[in-house]
Amino acid sequence: MSVDLSEPLALTTRTTSLTGRPRPLSFEQTAPRDLVHRRAIGEVLLTDWIRLGANRFAIGAQWPRGHGFYRPVGGRWHDPLLAAESIRQTSSLVSHLFYDLPRDHPTLMTELSIDLRADALALDGHPADVELTVDCTGVTFRGGHLAGMTMDVGLARGQVPLGRGRMTLNCLRPAVYRRLRGAHAEVPDSLPEPSAPVPPHEVGRAVEADVVLGRPPADHGTQDAREGVWPLRVNWAHPTLFDHPTDHVPGMLLMEAARQAAQRLAGPGAALLPVMTNHFHSYVEFDAPCLVRARLSDGDGTRAVRVTAEQDGALVYECLLAVHGTPAPSGGASR
Repeated sequence: MSVDLSEPLALTTRTTSLTGRPRPLSFEQTAPRDLVHRRAIGEVLLTDWIRLGANRFAIGAQWPRGHGFYRPVGGRWHDPLLAAESIRQTSSLVSHLFYDLPRDHPTLMTELSIDLRADALALDGHPADVELTVDCTGVTFRGGHLAGMTMDVGLARGQVPLGRGRMTLNCLRPAVYRRLRGAHAEVPDSLPEPSAPVPPHEVGRAVEADVVLGRPPADHGTQDAREGVWPLRVNWAHPTLFDHPTDHVPGMLLMEAARQAAQRLAGPGAALLPVMTNHFHSYVEFDAPCLVRARLSDGDGTRAVRVTAEQDGALVYECLLAVHGTPAPSGGASR
């Protein structure tokens, strides 16, 4: 996809106003889709960007009150995964605009973590205008192109701090990516039929299409209330998780699986999960089963859920989530 960026760049990359001070971020229009690797305009969260220093940037994002997939939690809070997706989109925009990463160079996310304040996630009847302050460290280049970096991100709604995030990514040349991925380097023509979903209300969803956990394996036996095992369920037709074709399971789908597993164990009321640490150990492929395991633990007034994903006997993903407060019965789907 080719997008003419000349006008938006001319308008939005200057770092100062006429007074010499940093100009305020704008929330009037979305960023060009190819800068954040989205095809649908409705999936673009970022609005503006300013360079504050050599490796420091301010990014604007707007979170709708009712995103088609990342819906409000319990009717009270913005979905914390909107922060994770904003950070993911920011990594693409910053890499392409400020470090000149070519659009066809794949990136590999190895870590994405968020630590948010529950009170600052509260809905207030308006879309949330969010400012992300990004500090890039460990910026490395190979062959003249960006090879990797870590982004430390501060998030705020106006003058109210939202919390922090962190993301580490590696960037690959197309030829290196194809050699690394081998037979998995191409988008497959078809996918295996997804397993039957768990009941949507058990994982905070209203419809089966949004459920990414399948029914537990028959040989797993009766699940303890504090732990569970489910096959990862991949719905390639999903408009958000598969906004565009890909040759592997997206990281955001794995995070959604972790969130749904945590909701299943921490429910039945809507569980807000504002703290999430994700580590991606390897690509998750479409052509082999992937099992999601989760366990709920309590201690000193805190509740946490550890989630792992395994494929072909290897650990491919792990996540630790903190559960905010004690869920109150919601009487149905929380999102």
